[in-house]
Formats: sequence, C-alpha cells, structure tokens
Amino acid sequence: MAKKRESPELVKIKDAINLINQQVSLIGIVLEQREPKRCRNNGWICTLRIIDDSYPIPGLTVNVFSNTLEELPQIKNHEDMILFTRIKVQTFDGGKRVNAACDKRVSSFALFEGGTSEDFVCYQCTSNFHGEEAQYKSSMDDLRKVFSFLREIKKGKFFDLVCRILHADEDMSAVFVWDGTDAPPASIVAKRVEEDKTFSSLSVNTLLSRDTLLSFPTVGTILRVSLNNHLFHQVKPGDWVKLYHLLCEVDRGSWVGKVTVTTKVHLAQDDRLVEKIMRIYDKRISSKLGHIPFWSFPSPPGLTETDDDCAPFVSLMDIITYPKVTCKYRCIVRVVAAYPWQVEDFYSDQNRRHRVLLTLEDPTATLDAFLCDKDAEYFWGVGFQDTEMLRKKRNRLLGIREISNLVAPRNPPWIECCIFSYYTHKADPRST
Repeated sequence: MAKKRESPELVKIKDAINLINQQVSLIGIVLEQREPKRCRNNGWICTLRIIDDSYPIPGLTVNVFSNTLEELPQIKNHEDMILFTRIKVQTFDGGKRVNAACDKRVSSFALFEGGTSEDFVCYQCTSNFHGEEAQYKSSMDDLRKVFSFLREIKKGKFFDLVCRILHADEDMSAVFVWDGTDAPPASIVAKRVEEDKTFSSLSVNTLLSRDTLLSFPTVGTILRVSLNNHLFHQVKPGDWVKLYHLLCEVDRGSWVGKVTVTTKVHLAQDDRLVEKIMRIYDKRISSKLGHIPFWSFPSPPGLTETDDDCAPFVSLMDIITYPKVTCKYRCIVRVVAAYPWQVEDFYSDQNRRHRVLLTLEDPTATLDAFLCDKDAEYFWGVGFQDTEMLRKKRNRLLGIREISNLVAPRNPPWIECCIFSYYTHKADPRST
C-alpha cells in the first residue's frame, strides 16, 4: 500500500511571510480576487489576497497557477475560506515584498463556505487535494472568529466587526452600528475631579432624536463610527456590513469607532455570521435576564438593593423609548457622574432640599436622574447627614480611587436601582 503523503502543519500568515522559499500550508479568508490572466506558457494565473487573525492588514497575496481557466479558484461568496497546502513563499520587488505561489504540480487548495466547523462545505478543490480539510476543521472554526463582537473591543486597538448599520448622519460624518452585544464599560478619565461640571455624554441617545431611537433595538451597544472618507457611500441603514481595521477609542466615557486609511467596508447581507448574530440576539431577548448588561453578570456587587424584586429588568434604551412617560423601572446601571460634585452642595440651606443629578449608564444609553429629598435619604442610608461618610459612599458609587493628589481613571461599579419617569407639563409630557 502506498504511504499517504502527510500534509505540513498549518502556519499563520504572520509567520508564513518569514518562511521565504519554503512550502507552507495555511487557511485564509478571501478578501480580494483579481481577474484571471493568461501566462506566457498559455496557462492561467489568478491572484487572491487572503487574511487571517494574525495578519488582517494588508494580508497575503497568493498567485494561483493552472493549465485551464476552470481549475482556478471560482469564488462563490466574498470572504469564503480557502485552504492552501504546500504553497511556496517568495519575495519580489527586490526582496521588499512577499507573496506566495500555488502551483498545481506540488500545491493544492480547497474553497469552503459556512459559518462553523459543523457546516463548512467544500465547493471546489484541486484534483490533488485529498480530503485534508478534516484535520483542519478546528483551525477553520477559529478563523471564523477573526471578526470581533462589540463586547470584545479594546481602547486604542484595531478590530474587524460584522454589524448592522442602524442610522447614518445626513452628511455621512458618522454612522451608528450594532451587533446585539454589550461593549465593555469604559473607564472615565478626568484631569481634576473638581473641574467636573454636568456630565457631557456622547452616548447615542444624546446625539439622535427620540423618533430615530424608536427604530433601534433596545438591547446591545450602538457604536458611533466617525468617518473621514466616503467608504460608506454604497451602503445604507439596514445593511449588514463587515468593517475591517476599525480603530476603537473612548471619547467622554463613550466608545467610538474611527475609520482610518486602512479601513475597508464590505456588504455582508447573506453571510452566515449575520445569521449567527441574530440567533444569539433572539435567544438573549427571549430570556428574562436578556436586558441585564452582559458585564454585570453574575450579579452586581451588592452596593445597592431594591425592594421591588418582582419587576423585570429593563435597559436605559427601553426607558427612553417607552411610550408612557410616568412609569417605574428596574435597572442595572453604573453611575458615571454626579452634579454638583462636592457632597457639601448636595443639600441646599436656602430651600432645605437635598438634590443631586446622577448620570446613569448601561451598554445602551446614558440617562440623567435626580435623587431628591426622601428618596435621597433612603438611597444613601445611614450616615446621610455625615458629610465625610456621604463622600465615601459617593466615591464608591462613582468608582473613585484617590491616589495621592492625582485622580485615577474611574470604573464605577454596577448597581441595581429603580427609576421613575415624570413630566413637568401635562400638556406636553413627552417633551418635558
């Protein structure tokens, strides 16, 4: 019996580009395909650009050679996966650049579509490809994770995202995108606490009208993506897209995506990843805990508790878009700001009132809520009249850690609370 030829182990693209003049096997997502061309020997060449999680930008160029046009890769869907075995890594342009060559005499390839290792389907392969995909299924499944969820974003890092465009500004200076997951809570940085005034948030609900928000999902972070070019001119609200090399930053406590010169946008309307995202979202909202922030699990730290244990939890976006004005809600939120800042100013001798404006935050929105009089006394509890004790409780609530004379980044804890909405003019309750 002839001995079966062993396939070389898979390498990441980032490692492959250093293995000059060596044969490698790797898996990549097809990002670009150029028109096939005739070679001097009457054969054909097709150039692909592929990426993986180790080398998303600019990716690796692979030249595929074949005797016939039909034997070249016939890509069915943008970003299908391709498995190459024994392709040769080489340099060109005087050794300044690297590509790879897939020659049928020694190399092979297989093209796959599908969302997970259970449903990968090979729809084209070379005649010398002998079912080697079986040993690479876990690697193919890992490659599908090259895209991040919003819950995985990190400040100052580039990431790739599959998301739905919910809204675009008229001047296309920004778009608002969503994938059904909760972005992690961002740390809040202030140069000097004493300079804090009323908190100026860049949360989506402060930037868009309520009428616009009514069409948005009430669970999951909505990310504002600022634009500096015309990448999005071919897409519109409602489209599912794949964003490559998006930079993530924090601005005034809110996550912001920034388009750079290396950012790319592609439609993802019929992609399996979109189906997976919606399955996860549908499962979440059908749960009685689905409106609780992902990052508050398994439970808030116990800094607060509520008497109304039977009321269902809602998100801040639920409150903002709820049709009734006068209503009571139960939420899990962070208190990201308080005004006035000095606890001595919480109580006014002039009108004998205790009044502080708290800015609440969850993954969906920010919301200002007054804490007044009897409710304030009940909220702060023992030590309500003791300024120093009140300051310590305020600091815990806002995540303040005092280090010498410097103010460290704040990371407020999650708390459980009840919120009551009201209006000041009965003739126009929604606007007031």
